Amino acid sequence: MTQCLLQPATRAIDHHRVAELANRIWYEHYPGIISRAQIEYMLATQYDMATLERQQNAGTRFVLAWIDDTAVGFAGVSPDAQTRGCAWLDKLYILAAYRGQGIGRRLIDWAAHTAAELDATMLYLRVNRHNAASVAMYQHTGFDIEREDVKSIGHGFVMDDYIMRMPIPEDSPT
Repeated sequence: MTQCLLQPATRAIDHHRVAELANRIWYEHYPGIISRAQIEYMLATQYDMATLERQQNAGTRFVLAWIDDTAVGFAGVSPDAQTRGCAWLDKLYILAAYRGQGIGRRLIDWAAHTAAELDATMLYLRVNRHNAASVAMYQHTGFDIEREDVKSIGHGFVMDDYIMRMPIPEDSPT
């Protein structure tokens, strides 16, 4: 496993890093899964500074993964406002050159620990049903597919996802 440092992303400069990473990673990973127009739309609506700050103010916790002095990935966990005991792994992205090195596992462990801190007993996520590599990684780390879900996100775009879930172990790692 690659030695990586996880650092909370709470400041504006951290949000800029999250947005920059998202821009690089989405163009590395999503062509062929969703259209370029949908990539552009989702980046514009989910990763602008105001949206990231609003998410943080609403309780989302962000973390950056670092290898040496390079930010290589990030994750975000949010409490579920409607369902007590649930949290959402809203974001988990790693630069292509750093995948397969255990960073995803570290971020999922962080997400489980963070969800436990939010008094959650179940961690959920959405993943595009055609994103086979990510679905397999999530299954490998303990998530199960609960159901399929198609959600309109505006401008004629939809998210065609699996909703996956993982019980939070009582002794989730720190």
